[in-house]
Amino acid sequence: MREQLSNTLAALFDCTNRISESSSLTFQEQDDLQNITAIGETLASCFNDLEAEINLLKQRIKRLSQSNLSVEFDDVNETNILLALIFARLRQSINIDELLDNVALEVYQLLQSDQVIVYQLTEQNQSLTQYEAVNNSRYSLLGQAIPSVYKDPQWIEELQICFSKVIHDVNHPDVDPKISASLIPLGIHSAIAVAIPSSKKLWGLLIVHQYDVSNAWQPWEIELLEKIGTQLAIVIHQMQLLVKSDDIRIERDRIIAELHYNQLHDSLTGLPNRDSFMESLDLAFARLQTDPDRNFAVFFIDCDRFKSINDNYGISIGDQLLQEISNRITALRNNNITNMTIARIDSDEFAVLVENIDREEVSRENFVVHLAEQILESIKEPFSINENQIFTSVSIGIAISDLEYSYANEILRDACVAMYHSRSLGKGKQALFRTTMNQGSKVRWQLESDLRHAIARQEFYLVYQPIVSLHEHNLTGFEVLLRWMHPLHGLISPQEFLPIAEETGEIIQIGYWVLETACRQLYQWQQEFPDISLLTIGINISALQVIQSDFVERIQQIILANKVLPSLIKLEITESMLMDNIEISSQKLDQLREIGVQVYIDDFGTGYSSFSYLQNLPIDVLKIDRSFTNRVSTDVKSQRIIQSILRLANNLGMGVVVEGIETAQELDYFEGLGGISIEVQGFYISHPLDSEKATQWIQSTI
Repeated sequence: MREQLSNTLAALFDCTNRISESSSLTFQEQDDLQNITAIGETLASCFNDLEAEINLLKQRIKRLSQSNLSVEFDDVNETNILLALIFARLRQSINIDELLDNVALEVYQLLQSDQVIVYQLTEQNQSLTQYEAVNNSRYSLLGQAIPSVYKDPQWIEELQICFSKVIHDVNHPDVDPKISASLIPLGIHSAIAVAIPSSKKLWGLLIVHQYDVSNAWQPWEIELLEKIGTQLAIVIHQMQLLVKSDDIRIERDRIIAELHYNQLHDSLTGLPNRDSFMESLDLAFARLQTDPDRNFAVFFIDCDRFKSINDNYGISIGDQLLQEISNRITALRNNNITNMTIARIDSDEFAVLVENIDREEVSRENFVVHLAEQILESIKEPFSINENQIFTSVSIGIAISDLEYSYANEILRDACVAMYHSRSLGKGKQALFRTTMNQGSKVRWQLESDLRHAIARQEFYLVYQPIVSLHEHNLTGFEVLLRWMHPLHGLISPQEFLPIAEETGEIIQIGYWVLETACRQLYQWQQEFPDISLLTIGINISALQVIQSDFVERIQQIILANKVLPSLIKLEITESMLMDNIEISSQKLDQLREIGVQVYIDDFGTGYSSFSYLQNLPIDVLKIDRSFTNRVSTDVKSQRIIQSILRLANNLGMGVVVEGIETAQELDYFEGLGGISIEVQGFYISHPLDSEKATQWIQSTI
């Protein structure tokens, strides 16, 4: 300990001497150096005084021991002072091992005994001697088993009660033969064993041995050893708490680091999350402000039809797909571009930051478009997940940094705008942001926001287009159509707001509102006109509705709540939507048929044009799309297609509804074909009517 302190002080003095030689020091700094030197000298002086006082006490103890006098310290305080000095030094130990080594050495020097052992008791008491101070190596038990008596359970139990065991002479007749048999073979003539307590059990033993000759242990020696045992137990407990505290601190730091990592990373893919991405984007934006040549680009990537994949294959497969998509994008970075940050910023949305791109406008635009095409091509390759081969695509919007931007998040916003623009071009497309896109995107976002509140604000209403039998021209039902009267923009076309409703998922609640409102209207007509009890209503349904787990249950609840017959409800599903979700759609259509609801295929012939699936699906009626009807009087191919559809429907026992009858010639053509299960609708028959005019139409047909 003295050598360590001396070396430390010497290093301190050398350091102050070197610094003091500098000519650039201020007066204050010179005074500080002198103060440091003075403090070091004071520490050295205090340590020397402490050493001297301990040595004087040790010499007095040695003289007392050698004189073999039965005396005690003059003052109990002297014992306490000695203990305080000893444990002041012991507390400087850096760990328990060093502490126990130092205890053995201190007691050995204090009592001038032949051997001092500090032994830790274990469950099986199989440990070997680890901490020892001995005056002759031939007595050493280091690395060996201690005498068996110290491990005897009965002896240890007695020691817990009496705290110390003293053997003045192992050959004395009163000594337990078990002790004699254990110590005499080792040449031990006298011994003291002191308990080191720990709660209800012993932590270990402090053992002092005298070899060759017996020793009459003095009361002060026994008392001192017992106090040392007690103090040692306290210090061991404190050090164990410190170690535990260090372990807790290390674990706390690990948990904090892990929490910090989790705050900035996506748990599913391991990629940076939105917060982390925005930090990177902010840094890139700050660098651009100081160096206009440090251009960068932001890619906003959205997975196409991801909700449909989740609903068809399950969330687990969807999560694995997101992981695979992130891996493919990351692979492009690893192979080609190092200055590329990839993040998952939302459920099925990724963002990519590419820094230090070409300063020339044309070159950098070509670069980012090429990179986007690489991403698109990579994602188009099929994914093999749990024996499922999944095909998907992404839509990408790109925005390039510009000094005209005021904030970094504006660039991400414009990349998002460009992504929505790419969606308008079709699935699996990319688009580079242009300022002309901004106005359209703002209108769209406002429309999307207003759409969320349209039901609550009662801005939606329904119109009803009559459907009549081909030959008798009798009213058989209505197709229900949705309209939106916006308080500012007036009547908004369904072609404009329905795609937004599909993307946002609002179409689900809107669809159920349409069904409930139409059923309520049908019930009112039935009450007002009992003779039209077989009047039907046809309602368009969305793919998002069909794939909901409670779709059929909700349909049935609405029908029953409004007291209408399920057979009067005809749900219309488009051919393309049916084929996109063939397995789920088929299952749900079967369930609809079971509760009595009829199923129509809308816009037939415009989708996959595959007739083979019709015989395996529960379909009641085919609706021929108006694109064929409008050309039927002049286009031979359209006529042949219509005739083929009619024959197919007749063979399969299905009804047919012809949409888009707008002229007398078109109506005459279909009447000339014959067929008893054909119904027609279109502007020539009637435009869509509000509920009041539809009621008048019904009244006029009775």
